[in-house]
Amino acid sequence: MKSIATVIVTLVVLLYVAARVVPIEPDEQRPGTALSGTLVSDPNPDWGFVRSRQQIFVQTNTWYGIPHSVTTIAFVADGELYVPCGWCDTKRWPKNVVADPQVVLKVDGRLFPRTAVRIEDEATRNRVFAVLTEDEIPSDWALYRMDASG
Repeated sequence: MKSIATVIVTLVVLLYVAARVVPIEPDEQRPGTALSGTLVSDPNPDWGFVRSRQQIFVQTNTWYGIPHSVTTIAFVADGELYVPCGWCDTKRWPKNVVADPQVVLKVDGRLFPRTAVRIEDEATRNRVFAVLTEDEIPSDWALYRMDASG
């Protein structure tokens, strides 16, 4: 009985370590773990290469130490990169950002360490969202500016 418990504990530890270090990228609705790519060290890149509504990946940190990554979109307004979030109350990644705003973005195979800052000011939120769409944005949608990590 003791050897079965040892095997189970060993397997759990190995799976945990593998989940922490082996990148599994998200795929549409399926979340992933760590992202892989070329790390960009420039804290203030020119986001001009990002197309409006470009699909990107966002990796957040979790309380249990295994990164959580998702597929989302990004867009540029006033030279800043923004990531919108619809129905955030139902998603894990915004909750992770509340606990730890340090994220990693993957755009075109490149990794950008950033700090996610939720835009709370209604006038700023409306002005920035106007770049994305002329339609009225539902109040349950959030907007995050992706600042240089500090």
